[in-house]
Amino acid sequence: MPAVANPMAQAMFSTTAFSYLPLLTDGDDVVSRSGTVASGIGVLLRGTIVKIDPATGAITLPATAADCNAILVNDVDSTAATVAATVYLSGKFSAAAVVWPAALGHGAVADALRNFSILIESVVYTDGTLVKSAPLDAEAAQAKAQLDANRAALKAAEDAAAAAATEPPPPPAVPPSDSLLGYLTAEERALHPELADVPPPEPAAPPTTPPPTTP
Repeated sequence: MPAVANPMAQAMFSTTAFSYLPLLTDGDDVVSRSGTVASGIGVLLRGTIVKIDPATGAITLPATAADCNAILVNDVDSTAATVAATVYLSGKFSAAAVVWPAALGHGAVADALRNFSILIESVVYTDGTLVKSAPLDAEAAQAKAQLDANRAALKAAEDAAAAAATEPPPPPAVPPSDSLLGYLTAEERALHPELADVPPPEPAAPPTTPPPTTP
C-alpha cells in the first residue's frame, strides 16, 4: 500500500493508564501507512519503534538497529490474532514518548531512523531531566544502573507488602472487663471496697539519654 501524507498527523488512542506524553514534536509532514502485526507478538504500545516490510506491510519488532524504520501510531494487541496497525514512516518524535527497543542502544536506533526521515528529538521530561535521543555510552550505562536499582527497590517493597498480606491477622482485642464491684463478696464490699478499683495504666518509661561523652 502506498504511503499516505498526513499533514495533521494521526488521532491516537491508548489502552494504558492516562499519562500524556505527546509523541509528535511537529505535526507537519507526517507520513503514515497501514500494515499488520502477526499473531503472537503480543501487546505493542503507541510509540513503539518497529520494523515494517515495505512490500508486505508486516510489522515486527526490530532485531538490530538497522531494522528500525517505523513508529507505531496506536496500541495494538496481537496476542491471539493478527491485527491491523498504522505506523509513522517519517516525522519528528519525542525521545521521551517513543518505546525504545529494549536490547538496542538509543544512539544507534536514532541514527537508523534518521535514514528513513524519522527524527527523534531530545526533550525535557516532566521531572526536568533531559531525555536524549543519542546519549553517550557512559550516560546510558548510568541510567540503566539507576533503573536497575529502582526496580530492585520496587520489588523489595512489593515482596514486603505481599509478605505482610499473608501474615495471620492479629488476635481480636480483649473486650472490656465487667465492673469488679459486682464480683466482691459481701465482706469485701464492707471492708475492702477498694478492691473494685481498676488500677490506672502504668506511665510510660521516660526516654533514656546516653551519658555525655568527654572529649
